[in-house]
Amino acid sequence: MPPKIHLKSVGDHITVFGFDIAYYGIVIGIGILAGLMMAVMEAKRTHQNVEDYNDLAIYGVIFSIIGARAYYVIFSWDMYKDDIKNIINIREGGLAIYGGVITAIVVVFIFAKIKGLSPFLLFDTGRFGLITGQMIGRWGNFFNREAFGEYTNGLFVMRLPVSQLLAGTIVVISAILIIAGRKKAAALQK
Repeated sequence: MPPKIHLKSVGDHITVFGFDIAYYGIVIGIGILAGLMMAVMEAKRTHQNVEDYNDLAIYGVIFSIIGARAYYVIFSWDMYKDDIKNIINIREGGLAIYGGVITAIVVVFIFAKIKGLSPFLLFDTGRFGLITGQMIGRWGNFFNREAFGEYTNGLFVMRLPVSQLLAGTIVVISAILIIAGRKKAAALQK
């Protein structure tokens, strides 16, 4: 019988001045910053006002966290119906990316309307940022053991969760979009 493989958990947080900071949150934060950097680089490359993207990022992040929490609470109502004040306690987890993305889309349309910008140009410029942030953020799932796979008795029978397949798919899609975007930009410059 092959030896059992057992990987110990890395732990789920660091403590700074008595305040626990989850590794998952750190990775998500890095994903947000990397995504913003990608959007800003694309805005510079296409000669747009970078400050618009910085402003949009502030509103987008704040409202997307609210939207992600609202979505989670709505679809997990049984957990919150008897403890309403726990709805705002995101320190205990409970954000859903779908709610965050839906809210971000709404924020882009509102922001574009207020600033007199094309929402579609904002989406086009931000596409690399979204994919980059999602790609990095997905790896945060490993720290809270959502996307690790199952322990196994054999060396080659580890199960691959759907989230890992999704992360790989996102990498492939982002590569395709980057290549297509550069070809499109090169064609427009001719």
